[in-house]
Amino acid sequence: MKAFVLSAGALLLGVLVAIGGYPLSGLMTPSAYASEPTPDLEHAATNGSTVVGADSAGRLWWSDGDGEDGTWVDSGVALGKNGVTSLIWTGERFIATSFFSFARSDDGKDWTVRVFPLGEAFDPGDIISDDEFFQRGSMSAEEIQDFLDSKISDCRDDYVCLNEFEEDTFDRDKTLLCQAYDGKDDESAAEILYNVSEACGVAAEVLIVLLQKEMGLVTHTWPSSWRFDKATGYACPDTAPCDERYFGFYNQVYNAAKQFKRYANPPGTSRFFTWYPVGKQSNVRWHPRSSCGTSPVTIKNQATAGLYYYTPYAPNEPAMANLTGTGDSCSSYGNRNFWRLYNYWFNPTTEFGTYITTDDEALLAVDGDGYLARSTNGVNWLRVGRIPDVGGSNRIAQFGYTDEGRLAVLTAKGDAFHTEDMEDWDALEIEQTSVPQTFVTNHTVKSGDTVWAIASRNGVSVSTVVKENDLPGDGSFIRIGQELTITKTGEVPQFESPIEAHSSHVSLASLGIDDQSATTVSDDSSDDSSGEDSGDDSGGGDSDSEDSSEESSSNSSRVLQPLVTQQGDADTVYVVKRGDTLIRIAYRYDTTVSALRDANTIRNVNFIVIGQRLIVGSDSQEQKFHTVESGDTVELIAELREVSTTTILALNSSLETNSELEVGSLVRVE
Repeated sequence: MKAFVLSAGALLLGVLVAIGGYPLSGLMTPSAYASEPTPDLEHAATNGSTVVGADSAGRLWWSDGDGEDGTWVDSGVALGKNGVTSLIWTGERFIATSFFSFARSDDGKDWTVRVFPLGEAFDPGDIISDDEFFQRGSMSAEEIQDFLDSKISDCRDDYVCLNEFEEDTFDRDKTLLCQAYDGKDDESAAEILYNVSEACGVAAEVLIVLLQKEMGLVTHTWPSSWRFDKATGYACPDTAPCDERYFGFYNQVYNAAKQFKRYANPPGTSRFFTWYPVGKQSNVRWHPRSSCGTSPVTIKNQATAGLYYYTPYAPNEPAMANLTGTGDSCSSYGNRNFWRLYNYWFNPTTEFGTYITTDDEALLAVDGDGYLARSTNGVNWLRVGRIPDVGGSNRIAQFGYTDEGRLAVLTAKGDAFHTEDMEDWDALEIEQTSVPQTFVTNHTVKSGDTVWAIASRNGVSVSTVVKENDLPGDGSFIRIGQELTITKTGEVPQFESPIEAHSSHVSLASLGIDDQSATTVSDDSSDDSSGEDSGDDSGGGDSDSEDSSEESSSNSSRVLQPLVTQQGDADTVYVVKRGDTLIRIAYRYDTTVSALRDANTIRNVNFIVIGQRLIVGSDSQEQKFHTVESGDTVELIAELREVSTTTILALNSSLETNSELEVGSLVRVE
């Protein structure tokens, strides 16, 4: 039995697909030849002659010198979304897995990238949230241009690709749906996307995905003019010719964004779009042919309703069972492809946790919720069952074989199951312990801080902060810039993993790399939590590439320290609603106006705004903290710990998105 780190990064895997009917070009990069010193690798595997490694940025390296220092070559390929989570040699090829994608190579030098989630996370009633869909300023024009440039490797001669496209735009007046648009000559596609997003309040990411979903424009290297004329598919019904009045790239992007706003029936417009009501169940067709049937869908937000008004079909079971290919004659793919594209390109915090191993010369995959799929070629996948008693906050964390050769999984909460036939899964007893650890957080007093607020954020009592820092009296007098320390003791749980290391694994220690893997598996649970390549994927392998507890390599893009768990006082937060006053809120939560004023740094007790978040008290609950390491940011911690940035900011009121974090301090994540 071997003990491994179970980190948030370990829950981020996947594999690659053709997008929206317009496949992205396979990423084949010629080998570089300048040898370099040993990079700071986090995974390594060998086929017997070539050693392949992956660094913390997800970049893939190779060495024909047994991994000796000075023999490493940069392949030029990186799975940079969340880094590499596992790396193996299947017997036929190397496979490096990551969030929503994998890279494969016959020799470890030239790689092809493919995308593929199993798709169980797809919710037909919640394809994308309103917050993600309806936002202006989500990307700058420069960021959009950089993204478009990254998707076009080589535009063919005599063609204009999206990243180089320009068009004269014209002024549009302000309407109930969009702000005014100021046209100009030779406006780039990136500028048009940015300005439409700003004018109509639809995220640039949504418009980019729409362009790919409808016409494949984002990645097309030889697009004909008609693709730009019909760029977003606006006024192009499935059962009739397109309306030429709306042809043209600018026309298409603007009218599509405006139409998504119109679907919400804003004040001043007629209530025309009512057949997909939010919060209620509607029958959504599977295909333009009515004979194909419908499925009942409870639509949970306006953004999802808008997608169905725009493309009125939901993917049927065959379309979802074979997410990387086609379903049957009644399958449609538009909204499935929108979801897949958006999550692959723009949603790094969503976790699908797909793990792959081999089974009788085929590939076997499992997603975080325990759904199993099998493939003989790595392109077409079919469902083969589900592991019971997993999913939700107890997602799959490791997948492979035990030392007895039985297929097994380990979950985020330390439950293990194994099977001989993939039908009957039995619980597997593993050793579980916990170790107390003490952590010290340093806090610099800022304007508006109170000892009560500092203590509450850190889950300790006011008296603890007062005593530890020798504060006078009850701690009412602290000064801006004063350095405080908060000492906490938490329990770090440990689980013994039943998953054996893959036979191709190379220990980092043997390559002269300091292996920082801990010998524990942390309870890092959470409620959440493109290539045209027709070659066969007949090989595969165990996604866990660890060795012994003394020579184990990380099974994530970064070795995370276990979360610090402790019982503490958590803030109770109230969101101000219309008609609220501080007196009413204080009465409701059995507190006083002065206490609310001090806890929330309110200057005028007669002025609060709708939507304002107020700390109205505290209650005792289990809290979990991330220990800050060098290079950590609020957004990176959110990504690693599989929570939203908004959640972290709400739990750590002293932080902002761009806050500098002190190494060794604790950031609450649950």
